[in-house]
Amino acid sequence: MGNDIKRTLKEKKFIEAYIKHQGNLTQAYLEISPGCSIPSARVLGYGWLQKVNIPAQELLDRLNLNDVYLGQKLKEGLEATKKVSGLDVPDHNIRVKYLDMAFKLKNAYPAEKRKPEEEREIIVIGAKEKLIKKLDHIAEKRRAKNETNETRN
Repeated sequence: MGNDIKRTLKEKKFIEAYIKHQGNLTQAYLEISPGCSIPSARVLGYGWLQKVNIPAQELLDRLNLNDVYLGQKLKEGLEATKKVSGLDVPDHNIRVKYLDMAFKLKNAYPAEKRKPEEEREIIVIGAKEKLIKKLDHIAEKRRAKNETNETRN
């Protein structure tokens, strides 16, 4: 458990129960509050999960899912096979999913080349302002032209 997070005894018990019940919030809450109804435990368990806010790294550590174990599982997925007509053949669908996860973990995908949303908003706002100025300028020319025509008549 993270050393910098201070938790009550009940919160610690909830986390232990949550891990024990493999992420089942209802069962975890019923373990720390046995007299609770199932529908209430479902709602309260969700509330407790939000309250204790278990960091992902802490959860992985508590489940003994270290980097070596995760690496082994990743390797198994990259070598996945399936039975076709009694033969083991590569399961490309599974391999692609694991390869995608490997690239994500290694941050190997290229950065997106488009501009961030904020820059796009600024560009749109700037274009809108230019358009308004241009329309105002056209309207001003028309008014001046109309005034000139009225003075001539």
